[in-house]
Amino acid sequence: MSGVSHIPRETYEFTKHIPFSEHLEIKVDALEKGMARLSMTIRPEFMTSWGTAHGGSILALLDITLSMAVRTLYDPPRSVMTIDLSTQFIGTTTGLLRAEGRVMKAGQSTIFCEGEARDEKGELVAKAIGTFRAISPKP
Repeated sequence: MSGVSHIPRETYEFTKHIPFSEHLEIKVDALEKGMARLSMTIRPEFMTSWGTAHGGSILALLDITLSMAVRTLYDPPRSVMTIDLSTQFIGTTTGLLRAEGRVMKAGQSTIFCEGEARDEKGELVAKAIGTFRAISPKP
């Protein structure tokens, strides 16, 4: 996993325990405080009958990417719950889909993010804004 060597090991370990993300084979490309870049290959089971990425697969990547950006704010990492996620689908793709998420404003437990998904050529596929809740770790 290139791009993740600079993040704390406990954060890297935390990212490995998301079964849905593992099922989608989402890769962590880069993490910095308040920012995450993730990618996934659009496999046949993630496509529409037209042979392009299903909106649900694009949305899943964006949701996980934005929530991962939130996770970078906390040490130790916290669980993150999506409160609201609004996505505009601008295009579609096949092959590799890359997403970047950024924290716009973080309160005590409510965090606002934005992000986008792009195809292999860098063309915009979707934009998202979301509100997330960070859940304090149990003592």
